Amino acid sequence: MKHLVPAEVTSALMIVRPLLLSAALLVLIDGSSRAEPPPPGILNCASGVDAEQRRRCDEEAFRQVEAGSQSTQLEGGWRLVKSRNPDGGADAISVMHVVDSVKSDARLAGLNLQCGKDGIEIVLIVLEPLSRSTQPKVTLVAGERQAEYQATVIQGGVALLLPADASKLAASDWQKANELAVEIGTKPTTIRGAVPIAGLATALRYLLQNCHAR
Repeated sequence: MKHLVPAEVTSALMIVRPLLLSAALLVLIDGSSRAEPPPPGILNCASGVDAEQRRRCDEEAFRQVEAGSQSTQLEGGWRLVKSRNPDGGADAISVMHVVDSVKSDARLAGLNLQCGKDGIEIVLIVLEPLSRSTQPKVTLVAGERQAEYQATVIQGGVALLLPADASKLAASDWQKANELAVEIGTKPTTIRGAVPIAGLATALRYLLQNCHAR
């Protein structure tokens, strides 16, 4: 991808920024949930409203994505992301989808399904770090199926790892829905959003093939 930051593409960058920031954060997440915290420049992008700061955010996001990962477009807006392990171990591989920005708080970036040691892991990506001492309640609704989980805060606070039961839903009930409603019980205000998940079955199939091949 090119560093497209002139004024005439500002509106386009505002649309794709959640995808870029999510991918940049995912570059730093490996299957064992161990990695360095995201760079401060990425975290500052969550609430920056100044035009110059937005430009720097976009440039930093592009740089992170280009430097550390390969991204392949899948159907339904999903992306297959492969991130190199700087220590020479297995690559981090995931499929991700950004939120519907119209229906979501700016603090929620997207949904990530990744190869883990014991199977597929489900992670929610946020753009403002949460305290690692918390275990926020996460409510997920897909179609008529609602589930509640206690999430584990990882990656310097920008990712919420869900229990294994969430992976079972991703492999079954979620594939019948077009949207996943998300509610994260944070203080002082709850984070709410919606992630389009049409095409999840295909995305999950690609992920499993790549998990087995790495």
